[in-house]
Amino acid sequence: MASIDYEPKLLAILSISFFLSCIFVSVAALDDSALLASEGKALLESGWWSQYSNVTSHCCQYWPGIFCNKAGSITEISPPPELVKVGNKFAKMNFSCFSNLARLHLPNHELSGSIQPQISILPQLIYLNLSSNNLAGEFPSSLGNLSRLVELDFSYNDFINSIPPELGNLKNLVTLNLSHNNFSGPIPSALCHLENLTHLQMDHNSLTGELPSSLGNLSRLVELDFSSNNFTNSIPPELGNLKNLVTLSFSENNIYGSIPLEIGNLTNLEDLDLFFNFLGGSIPSTLGLLSNLIVLDLFGNQITGSIPFSLGNLTSLPRLDLSHNQITGSIPFSLGNLTTLTTLDLSDNQINGYIPLEIQNFTNLKELYLSSNGISGSIPSTLAFYPI
Repeated sequence: MASIDYEPKLLAILSISFFLSCIFVSVAALDDSALLASEGKALLESGWWSQYSNVTSHCCQYWPGIFCNKAGSITEISPPPELVKVGNKFAKMNFSCFSNLARLHLPNHELSGSIQPQISILPQLIYLNLSSNNLAGEFPSSLGNLSRLVELDFSYNDFINSIPPELGNLKNLVTLNLSHNNFSGPIPSALCHLENLTHLQMDHNSLTGELPSSLGNLSRLVELDFSSNNFTNSIPPELGNLKNLVTLSFSENNIYGSIPLEIGNLTNLEDLDLFFNFLGGSIPSTLGLLSNLIVLDLFGNQITGSIPFSLGNLTSLPRLDLSHNQITGSIPFSLGNLTTLTTLDLSDNQINGYIPLEIQNFTNLKELYLSSNGISGSIPSTLAFYPI
């Protein structure tokens, strides 16, 4: 009897549960419908795709640069500039309608003005590239709210003033490229805590102050480029902690002091650019440990002392430029090991002694510059055609 008494109650409970689940499904369907409608309205009002169909239900299939999820909601906006030129219509897009947008890719679209504040509230955004445009004004600190962001590229624009420290909130960031703008002021210390960064590019700005020693915390860095700025201190020895570095460039700054010995710890380094600074002291022999180097440019500094014998270990090097320094001593015969060299420039120094015969091993050499030194003796016949 008990089972007979409870059976109607059980059926009632199951019926109510099924009814409620239907309501929730209906509400979800309404939400999806409303979302798609708002996205479609934003697309139409932007005018970006005005030459295409105004039927927004076709956008996922037929509009260039629109990508959607299975529900039809937009996850990526990346129109090719040769097919869709955004230009001054950039401000007409209501980005707040795209709650599932993960990628916004708009380089070379002749964008101008400032960045729209709605971009800072996109909850799913992981990739933001507005490079090679004419965006100007202050860089919005609100972009620090994009907590999922993995890549941020605003290079080749006209942003001014300082880099906002709020970018230090982007803990998932892997790539940060702010090069070729008009940023000034120091590097925010908060950026030195973005431990997932692999690429940090801020070259060709007007940044000032010191190179922070805390850059040595960014242990995953593969590329660090601060060239063409106005940094004024010495190179922090803590950079020797960045064992994954492939590119290190501080060229065209006002950096002084010696090249730290710790740079020799960067055994994965391929590109070391330190030219046009005020670096003094001698070239550390530890640079000879960087066996993967393919670029070593130290010209235009105040380097003294002799050329280390250990540079002969850089057997992958196609170009060696030590010109316009105050280097003394003779050319070490170990440089004859650099058989991959196509360019060797030792001009405008205080080098003396003879040209070592081992330099005749340079079978790939195309450019050799030894002028404005104190070199004596005869020129090997195999080098007679070079502008020595």
